[in-house]
Amino acid sequence: MTSQIAQQVNSFATRPYYSVDFDNGDSGCQFEILVNDVPVAKKMGIKGAMTSSAPINSCILHSGKQKLTIKLYPNVGKDRITTSDKNASPFTLSVSYRKDAWDHNDISEVTVFQLPPVAIPESGLPYFEKEFEFEAEVPYQFEGWSTSKDLTKIPDIEQKVMNKYEEIKKLLAAKNYGAFAKMKNKKDVEMNTSFYLKPNEVAEGDAFDREAFTEKNAEVQPFTNTKVVFYGNGRLVTLENIDDKGSALRTKIKHVSADGKVKEEVIKFPILFHIPKNSDELEIIR
Repeated sequence: MTSQIAQQVNSFATRPYYSVDFDNGDSGCQFEILVNDVPVAKKMGIKGAMTSSAPINSCILHSGKQKLTIKLYPNVGKDRITTSDKNASPFTLSVSYRKDAWDHNDISEVTVFQLPPVAIPESGLPYFEKEFEFEAEVPYQFEGWSTSKDLTKIPDIEQKVMNKYEEIKKLLAAKNYGAFAKMKNKKDVEMNTSFYLKPNEVAEGDAFDREAFTEKNAEVQPFTNTKVVFYGNGRLVTLENIDDKGSALRTKIKHVSADGKVKEEVIKFPILFHIPKNSDELEIIR
């Protein structure tokens, strides 16, 4: 995998690196950000403000128009999206790119999209959703899930998804990272290529995933309070926790401090499945 990625990445003349920068201001609103109907960032079930950024190259399969979807929900415990300043937008977002991820002498960013201010009436908003488009140019082209089957039309898809998750859950309990790594090989190749990772960075990422998957003190969590959710215009599917909309495949570690206080750490393993056009089996693609 490493040599395959290195060969392709080294052949690129430039390596544009796209990201979204976002801020929910004093509204504290919950939100989801999707690129081409694939989640790239979200804050659900958590109160308060968040200012951050997220890379999005892995959701861009080829150059051209890309779809951006913004979903805003009221802050936890509220039924309306509100701001202290009626003229302030409850959420700001921009899409930008660095011209070459490998050029550390030029880290300036070019903005390709700026979210227009979201108007909030005095009574607040119960929900906000809107789609936008932006142009992206990348040196790679992936088939990804673009020709995959429409999973919403498969009658037993929910059972298929649950069966796959149970299969991976057993690997997680057995700490069998080798088998899991084989299942997600195509995902790793495409994602690492889209982020232009060098061989040492690929190795570091794999070591990080291995350590998380084989953490000896981690307890695998049951699939409770979950639901099957479709993305990628129906061509991707996952199992999410209903409360935080994060991956249902997760472990929990209890850390005990010197004074006896217990702090819990949750590790989530995000997975998106698809079924290739000439197959009937779910495969990990993101």
